[in-house]
Amino acid sequence: MNANYYKNWETCVQFIEKGEIKNAENFALTVASELTVSQDLINKIMAVNLKSYEKKIEGKIDECIQQANSKKAEALCLYYSLDNGWDSTIYICKNYSKENNQWISGSRDWIDIGKARGFSGIYKKDAESAFFSDEISSGICILLMLKTTIAFYNVARKFKNCGLKLCITATESDFVRVL
Repeated sequence: MNANYYKNWETCVQFIEKGEIKNAENFALTVASELTVSQDLINKIMAVNLKSYEKKIEGKIDECIQQANSKKAEALCLYYSLDNGWDSTIYICKNYSKENNQWISGSRDWIDIGKARGFSGIYKKDAESAFFSDEISSGICILLMLKTTIAFYNVARKFKNCGLKLCITATESDFVRVL
């Protein structure tokens, strides 16, 4: 992974964590274009409908919240695997720390969500399964990760009073706190 390319995602995360979703989207679209992702591919990514993915998450989140409350957990974190068809799991995390992501990997409880349709083929074919390794893969990754994060954000807003921190990640090294 090229750290300079990944900094664009970190900027996007800052917008998302402040609730500035439109700014994050505009930033990601500009960056993808600057990184020479074709307009046709940008349009294709942005047109993917993630409503069924949102419904999968929403269908399981009550169960996750109940388990989290019974275990006195502090956070829920949705992990999705870029390399495995967006296979997704919500981790029920006893601890939470903005500075250190070890609280996610230390979780022993989780609920499987299933896969999101639409992005896996784009990631494998157009980004060549490369994670922030060159201009094209970086532009594609930022858009795919943004759209996935927004899908989770759309669900998480409905549960903003659940008393838990709600986060999402596709990596083992960072996360986005959406609420």
